[in-house]
Amino acid sequence: MAEEVECTEVLEKIRKIIEEHMLGATSIHHIVEVQGSPGIVVDEGLAKATPCKCYPIPTPEKPEQMLCFSRGIIGGLTDAQEKLYCPSKVIVEEGISKRVAKFREAVKVCKAEIEKYPKGERLTPWLECMGREAKKRSIEL
Repeated sequence: MAEEVECTEVLEKIRKIIEEHMLGATSIHHIVEVQGSPGIVVDEGLAKATPCKCYPIPTPEKPEQMLCFSRGIIGGLTDAQEKLYCPSKVIVEEGISKRVAKFREAVKVCKAEIEKYPKGERLTPWLECMGREAKKRSIEL
């Protein structure tokens, strides 16, 4: 029962964030992008008390780049959030680096493809393109 109450409290925090930013029907995994990519803190105590899981996702510009997540926060952390919420880091060398590289390839293709559409009419072509390009790269969405 305690877990149910805790879950309800977290969902209420998320609902308030959505309302505050007038995101309406935006799906939860897009909220982070809409807000400029900081993670959304839903349980600060948990976030500060638990180690972060970080995944290497190197780019040509930043070969040491990591993507970190913390329990108590929805989405990836900014550098400032890492300093605040990562008492320690667990580096995970799983296949996520390859998955992110493939996903970036798909994004690059789709960004170019949707340029021909006027702003406000790009969502459906974007989703269709990402579905197609993810499938080509064996990325399960």
